[in-house]
Amino acid sequence: MITPSFLEKQQEQLLNKDYDVRISNLAAFIHHKINKIPGKILDVGVGNALLIKYFNNQGYKTSGIELSQRLINDYKKQKALRGINFKKGDITKLQGDAEYDFVLCCDVLEHIKDDKKAIKNLWSFVKIGGVLIISVPAHPHLFGERDKMLGHHRRYNKQQLINLTSNLNSYKISMLTYWNIFGYFPYYFFEKILHKKINDNFRYKKGLINKITVTIIDLLFKLEAKLPKIPIGLSLVIVIKKIK
Repeated sequence: MITPSFLEKQQEQLLNKDYDVRISNLAAFIHHKINKIPGKILDVGVGNALLIKYFNNQGYKTSGIELSQRLINDYKKQKALRGINFKKGDITKLQGDAEYDFVLCCDVLEHIKDDKKAIKNLWSFVKIGGVLIISVPAHPHLFGERDKMLGHHRRYNKQQLINLTSNLNSYKISMLTYWNIFGYFPYYFFEKILHKKINDNFRYKKGLINKITVTIIDLLFKLEAKLPKIPIGLSLVIVIKKIK
C-alpha cells in the first residue's frame, strides 16, 4: 500500500508545474461544460493545485480546502497561488454557508469511506443556482492494484453516482458523462490483462520521448472534447445544480 506521504510526493511532482496533460485537460473540459462567467469557486481537495490554478487564471475568485498541511505550506511558496485562500480541512467534518457559485471535488470521493457524508457536506457550500462538479474514477470492473496503491475505496458507475446524489435536496443533475475515453483501453490492457503497473512518468519528467507522448495524449483529449457523446472513459464527471 502506498503511504499518504508517497501520495503527497506524487502531488508535489505536479505542484511545481503549470500544466499536466490529464488534469489541465480535465479542467478545460469542466470549464467548457459550466457557465463561463467567472464567480466564486471552491476546490475541495486541492492536491497538486493545477485545477485551482486553471480557474484562477480564468478570472474566477478561487478558494481551496486541502487535508494536507504540508501541501498548503507548499502553496504559500508559489507565486501562481498568491492571493488564493487555502484552508486545512476534512470534507467529512466541514459545513459550508452556501456561498459558492461553483464547488469542485475532483478525484477525491474515491478516497473517502463515507462518500455520502462527504457529498452532503460539499452540497452545503453551494449557493442556490450554483453547481457542484465531481469527477471520480469510473467502472468498478477496472478496480485493481493501482486503485489500492492510490488509496481508492471504490470506482463508480453512473447509477452509483446518481444514487449518491439522492442524499441531497433541491437538486438537478445537469450533466453526467464519461471522460478520458482514450485512456480506458490501455488502462484495461495493463491492469486487467497484463497485470502490470502503468508507467506515467512522462507526466513528471522531461525528455523528447516524454514530450512526444504528452503531445499525442493532449491531441487525443482535444479530439475527445469535440465528441457529442462519450460512451466510455476512465472517469465520470457529474454536474449538479442547486435549484432552490
